[in-house]
Amino acid sequence: MREVRDGAVVLGKHVDDKGGQHTVTVAIGKLRFSDGSQKERAFAYGPEGKVVMYDAPMPVGAMLGTRDEQERMLGGDGAASSNAPYTVAYGGKLPSNVSRKKKPEPAEGDVVPEKPVKLSKEEMRAELAKAVANTARQPAVRYGQKGFPWQPAKLRDLFMGFEKGRKGETGSIAWQDISSHIVEREIWHETIAALSKDDGAVLAALDTAGSFADVGVAAGQSRLYADKKGGGKRKIKAVNDNIAEAYRKAIA
Repeated sequence: MREVRDGAVVLGKHVDDKGGQHTVTVAIGKLRFSDGSQKERAFAYGPEGKVVMYDAPMPVGAMLGTRDEQERMLGGDGAASSNAPYTVAYGGKLPSNVSRKKKPEPAEGDVVPEKPVKLSKEEMRAELAKAVANTARQPAVRYGQKGFPWQPAKLRDLFMGFEKGRKGETGSIAWQDISSHIVEREIWHETIAALSKDDGAVLAALDTAGSFADVGVAAGQSRLYADKKGGGKRKIKAVNDNIAEAYRKAIA
């Protein structure tokens, strides 16, 4: 909101499917927005029902370069979410209906507890042993009845076995798979960032190149050398080797 308030507005052009040009906002301060020609990496289900990454076209006006705090594929918390039927059936409460009491401010004369001291695992075990030794009579252990968590907002998450995917498999995407894809994406971004400017130009040329010669020319070679002498092909192999080396360093 600070950027929206103080940042300068930069306008750009969006070309629609019919070739018409429209003026759109492409930047406000440090914030960048799509003019309809950008793409960003995203997750989607592939042909075999597995999660894959792809280049998602960014619609006009979409903010660029944002990162999700939480990449959760399914679920939700609102009254219209997939959690709602479970929450209603089992007497839970949606987050919008749960009132949270504000913690009162300490009155004058109240003893304000000190901030807890961070202890190691060995120190906590020693403190627990000392407390047990100083307690003459241990309180009786009480076992409650089996049940659900108290007024959960996401009861659906407790019954993922009821959910069916497109091929009949149960449950949502495993968190291990999501975490692996996130790590792989970060490693790939780190790998590309480690490449030289010349290697980056070659990768950019691959999107529109029609031959090895086009790639060689983008790398600064003459068309004769890139085409007849095999310069373009050798350049692609060299960039591929550089990517493999950068990838090995990123995962080390």
